Amino acid sequence: MRFKNYSPFVFVCFFVLMLAACRGAQGPEGQVGPAGVAGPVGPPGPAGEDGAPASQTYVGSEKCGECHDSQYARFMLSGHPYKLTEINGEAPVFPYDDETGGVPNPPEGYTWDDISYVIGGFGWKARFVDQNGYIITGDANAATQYNLPNEELDTPGEWVPYHPGEQLPYDCGGCHSTGYRPQGHQDNREGVVGTWAFPGIQCEACHGPGSLHADDPYGVSMTIDRSSQLCGECHIRDNPAIIDAADGFAMHHEQYEDLYNSKHFALSCVTCHDPHASALYADETVNPNAGIMQACDTCHWQGHTQNNPKHSTVDCIDCHMPPMAKSAVGDVALFTADVNAHQFSINPDPNAPQFNEDGTQVMPYITLSYACQHCHNGEFYSERSLEELAAIANGYHDPPTPTPEPTAEPVEAEETPTPTP
Repeated sequence: MRFKNYSPFVFVCFFVLMLAACRGAQGPEGQVGPAGVAGPVGPPGPAGEDGAPASQTYVGSEKCGECHDSQYARFMLSGHPYKLTEINGEAPVFPYDDETGGVPNPPEGYTWDDISYVIGGFGWKARFVDQNGYIITGDANAATQYNLPNEELDTPGEWVPYHPGEQLPYDCGGCHSTGYRPQGHQDNREGVVGTWAFPGIQCEACHGPGSLHADDPYGVSMTIDRSSQLCGECHIRDNPAIIDAADGFAMHHEQYEDLYNSKHFALSCVTCHDPHASALYADETVNPNAGIMQACDTCHWQGHTQNNPKHSTVDCIDCHMPPMAKSAVGDVALFTADVNAHQFSINPDPNAPQFNEDGTQVMPYITLSYACQHCHNGEFYSERSLEELAAIANGYHDPPTPTPEPTAEPVEAEETPTPTP
């Protein structure tokens, strides 16, 4: 045959060409078939770049007050936001200046233009920071701390010395400001140690920076720490087991040390105190109880007995929280200073010491001198000796023993005469 010399490959190619020539137009695309079995997992890809965490910034208490208006109203009448106040050429204004007289002037020889910050001024006292960031101490004869009037001790507003002749940098920002960092110098003032977002103890000093919460209040929660340890970060001096003392009084801002050494350490500060409200001043509208959340008789309802009718107007805190810590003023002869103790327990032993031998530590109880003689000292009320006070203090809260009703004397029965036979 003619084709016998052609290879099979030629016939295949010829056949394919004939099929292609005879193929019609392409039809519509058919349905997708079922998925096949998953193949093996491939090797992991290269690691991506580290993402930056969400950044938080401080927004200020006013921003918090836009939503939390009731807490903000109480807070702005408390001492916390005024612990450090920036000065811009004018006297600072505090909520209770009508009662205290305010801080009328800077130290002698200075104007308000010379002052960068006022430390305190809400209550007790005020100190001043100059434009270089140093606490003003003056020369050896200067009086640069202003003490507000004290009604109980009948002391007027007056200037007193504060470390005269010394140069003191302002290194208190950790507890006097919000968003503190120990590096650098605020406003480039060489005497200021560290920087801060806001002066004073603002909302975010306890609750943390709030920018993310402000942007998404339902999605981002704020820190709410109700522990005494949070308060104790600032209401402390050093070792909480030691209550520091000087000149016959406990030193100020030691409430956590007091509490740590008391039976009430099982409670927390906020059990009794509203942390947003002033404990120094009451306000009939927003803070009628001066920041007290729970009074003593909430727990000590059985301790109402007072075995002295003259004490009917005496409150629990008059004896169990006497003013035996000093912030601005104190009179050792009257056993009275200006900050209430938080040890609570009274030692009725008339010979018990209130301090250690060198007077640098307070014992973890309150002696009769400070519990009783800060009133019974002959100046405020009748003077009483420690022995007299001890006799009254022992069993002071014990309910009186009921006096038994007198019983009638038994009447002897009359003898019945024996009849004679």
